[in-house]
Amino acid sequence: MNNEVIKINICICDDDKKIHNVLKNEISEYRNVLSEIEIASFFSAEDLIEKYKENISFDIIFLDIEMSGLNGIDAAKEIRKFDSKTIIIFISSHPNYVFESFEVEALHFIVKPISKTEFKNVFSRAISKYTSINSTLSLKWQNKIYNIKIASIIYIEAYKRHVTVYTEKEKFEAVGKLSDMLKILESHGFIRTHQGFLVNMDFIKRFDVSDVVLFNNQKVMLSVRKRSEAMQRFNDYLMRKKW
Repeated sequence: MNNEVIKINICICDDDKKIHNVLKNEISEYRNVLSEIEIASFFSAEDLIEKYKENISFDIIFLDIEMSGLNGIDAAKEIRKFDSKTIIIFISSHPNYVFESFEVEALHFIVKPISKTEFKNVFSRAISKYTSINSTLSLKWQNKIYNIKIASIIYIEAYKRHVTVYTEKEKFEAVGKLSDMLKILESHGFIRTHQGFLVNMDFIKRFDVSDVVLFNNQKVMLSVRKRSEAMQRFNDYLMRKKW
């Protein structure tokens, strides 16, 4: 598995130039952690949305909520139509917007003025999430090696020493043990629902009595023995997603 962060594209969208300067100064302190950082600045949400329409996206967006024209919440809803993986961090002088930010799965909500300590905590989490999203899993099968984005894996099925990895677009065969896979993938939000299955919690829609139902309405087996632990892990995951 490769966790190296090579390049990260960051966007700051705020109609206050001072906020741009503060954020750029804070981000610059991470240049020894990240291999390459590119920062784009926008002073209106409309200009940011235009970039997405041009098929230009960003890994992390610092997004002000109260701007003239399109506000940050509505801008984030538009961005989500183009990209579900972009890490959005809202910034605002008014904490009462925090609950609306849940609707677009924002990573966090920073209240102005921006505290150095809070920025450090939030940005470190953003880097960690970005790294996780872009991490890969290496699989060997019939003298070929496949590097698969972990975030694209929906679930893994195993029988003895043979595993099948199902992604959003295709499936891959490999030799391996599910227990070894879990050691790698548990920190990326995978849970064991059955002796023969690992599931990525990002794709879980609900738990039924003997199945886990995914967002594509596919069902994965859920054993009685694994049910309680799996549901607890999923509840914890949902709470973390709120922040």
